[in-house]
Amino acid sequence: MGFFATIGRGWKMSKLSMSVVKKDPELIVYMFICGFLSSVAMIGMSVPQYLEQSWAIDSQGQMTPAYMGFVFAGYMTISIIVTFWNSAIVANSHIRLTGGDPKFMDGVSAAMSKIHIIIIWGIIAGTVGLLLKVLNQAARNQKGGAAIFAMILTAIGATIWWMMTFFMIPHMIIENKGIGESMKSSKKMFFKSWGENITSGLGIGLIGGFFIIMIAILAFVLMSVLGPLWYIGLAVGVIGIAIALAWTNAAEQVAVTALYLYSKNGEMPQIYQDLGMTNFQMGSPTA
Repeated sequence: MGFFATIGRGWKMSKLSMSVVKKDPELIVYMFICGFLSSVAMIGMSVPQYLEQSWAIDSQGQMTPAYMGFVFAGYMTISIIVTFWNSAIVANSHIRLTGGDPKFMDGVSAAMSKIHIIIIWGIIAGTVGLLLKVLNQAARNQKGGAAIFAMILTAIGATIWWMMTFFMIPHMIIENKGIGESMKSSKKMFFKSWGENITSGLGIGLIGGFFIIMIAILAFVLMSVLGPLWYIGLAVGVIGIAIALAWTNAAEQVAVTALYLYSKNGEMPQIYQDLGMTNFQMGSPTA
């Protein structure tokens, strides 16, 4: 399976997943809400340090234990927010990919019905993510071969965690499983014979990054050409990049849902089959 075949499948999967987002623009709204709430939480975490409040920063300019706990709680809040809205996207895309016509509140209601599981998983995923960041930073602070070795180990750990939790949300939200059972099912599903093809099918991030770069270049050109009205070009860039990021992130969750259904049913959802993807590898367009 060559490099260009991999890129071709990734491009096909990306276009189909993004077309689902086009059919259900509420998925982009979900991402905007997620981004807004996450930004509010991030700003809230930073304010005490910015204002150098005594409970947050000591006389040596170091973070106090209380502020460290506050920051940790903030990270967990952001993780829960992201998990909640990703769950809403998975729920809505599952309705679409199984022949339904989801409404805005369908995904929100599905996520709210599993809020206890979402909170627990958000805390677990957030804690692991934070630990991986700390380990990665510690590895970067090493010198020579020790730094390289530590960074490799950290990357391996992050990859293993990603593979084990790839299908966590579909199992939690669609199948109503608990954390432990969902992780077992997610791991089993990922390591099926077709699991190694998943990364090649999810070229969405790469394609989304391409469009973001193009938008940034366009914004830069507009800012240069418009002169005193440079802020119009800046606004175009900010809005365009925000939409591209939201669309890309939503499409990634749609693709995960499609791959979940493929694993469960042995065939891609009908909306994908109609456009030629009769299985995870390319098929001929249906008549």
